[in-house]
Amino acid sequence: MAYRFLLFDIDDTLLDFKAGEMKSLREMFAELQLPRDPRLEPTYLRINQSLWEAYERGDITREDIFRQRFVKTFKHLQINADGLLVERVYHAKLDQQAVVIPRVTETLAALQDYELYIVSNGIEPVQLDRLRKSGLAHYFRDVFVSDSVGVQKPTKAFFTYTAQHIPGFHHREALIIGDSLTSDIQGGMNAHIDTVWYNPHFQPNRSAVRPTYQLNEISDLTALLLANQD
Repeated sequence: MAYRFLLFDIDDTLLDFKAGEMKSLREMFAELQLPRDPRLEPTYLRINQSLWEAYERGDITREDIFRQRFVKTFKHLQINADGLLVERVYHAKLDQQAVVIPRVTETLAALQDYELYIVSNGIEPVQLDRLRKSGLAHYFRDVFVSDSVGVQKPTKAFFTYTAQHIPGFHHREALIIGDSLTSDIQGGMNAHIDTVWYNPHFQPNRSAVRPTYQLNEISDLTALLLANQD
């Protein structure tokens, strides 16, 4: 199968969201002088992850995530803090983070014979700004973000919208590259588009979600594509 259209996730595929997340958390804790409880970060990360999974299932909205994640964290830890104020400060810091994952820039530069696009859950102006700050924006022909599309990954509707807005698109010539089994890879399965699971930490896949390919180094994408040329 020869691929022509490469659809990239942003967070933890191109940009190191986790690094930006931890930096923003530490800065926010210091600015608001929150108590240094060693349980705070892991509790927040667990609650945040569960809320994002609920969002991907369509059970809650993005706004529900932001209203609940710190409120639930502080309630669980019995910390007297304003979860909504903390969210505002934290979110403002997080929106500025644009840490590029190693070898991403070189890989994108090597893929200019392909048509590169962004497919991301999030807020479009924020994601566009982060791409510009990272120096990666010029590699992509267009950007599709859930708040502008009107639905989120992994819904088939998200990728139907994307396909309709890419000239000459055919799903058999497309490849989704992302780190999330539940968002990127499940989205590809829903839309009948091949997928690459970027799995740099060798996490086991105990789910029923099956990627077409798996890579532990993003730079290996070039060899994978060459091997699939007609």
